[in-house]
Amino acid sequence: MRSFVLIFLAAVALTSCNWINPSEETPAFIRIESIGFNASSTQGTESQNFVDAWVYIDGTSIGAYELPLTLPVLAEGEHTIIVMPGIMLNGISNTRATYPFVKSWTATINLVKDSVVEIHPVSSYYDELVFETIEDFESGGLTIGETTYSDTIMQRTDDPSIVFEGGYSGMLVVDTQHDTIVVKSNSAFVLPTAGEYNFLEINFRTEAPLVVGAISNTGTQSVFHEIVVLNETDTWKKVYVNLTTVTSREYDASSFYYFMWMHLPEGKTEARAYIDNVKLIHAE
Repeated sequence: MRSFVLIFLAAVALTSCNWINPSEETPAFIRIESIGFNASSTQGTESQNFVDAWVYIDGTSIGAYELPLTLPVLAEGEHTIIVMPGIMLNGISNTRATYPFVKSWTATINLVKDSVVEIHPVSSYYDELVFETIEDFESGGLTIGETTYSDTIMQRTDDPSIVFEGGYSGMLVVDTQHDTIVVKSNSAFVLPTAGEYNFLEINFRTEAPLVVGAISNTGTQSVFHEIVVLNETDTWKKVYVNLTTVTSREYDASSFYYFMWMHLPEGKTEARAYIDNVKLIHAE
């Protein structure tokens, strides 16, 4: 009887293993370390933060994968692969999407079973885009300035240990004597409001939470809409701030500013935020 039970359990175990690890074909593998990016001289920095690759093979979606990745594929021979760059909307890790303003990358690759083909996708902006403003802080005439809600001013820094790229970056400073800074674009922009995408790209590094949002202007009324809070970081990061929810909701607005504000955190005597390469972009 004991022998029968042991044989039965072994049979069940073997059957379970077959269900868990069914016999499969040997896959080929696709390796992507990162996605490159090119921008023209009129499109500002080539800095990007593509964190995912959305992969299609012969027109069929294979899925979205965090970079770097090694992807097994049950196929061999020549196939068409499309890679679309993916971002974190508003810098939030659980809101992943393709970035609608950059092109996908397409190539023909030869897949070999049990072998790895490494590809190097490169993207660029679509041609039909409007760059409403590009602020790289290289010019003394800034397109961002403090508001009446601020008790200190927008600055530039040329400290090479701080500057992101080029000769200058923007700097916001708060301390015990000036504990709040609120800055906005000097110009108000007429943006698409029918659900069309509007994005603000920013390189940033901050010692205190930095709020980013949009101001809608309707008649004589201007309303601040906070979109994202950028957390403290001692390294430079890139964020794609999605203004679309505000511009779509505030469809009666005649124009919009973008803004940033920072308040001195409790327990600190000073805090600084550094920003660079602020781009406001939408489709034509």
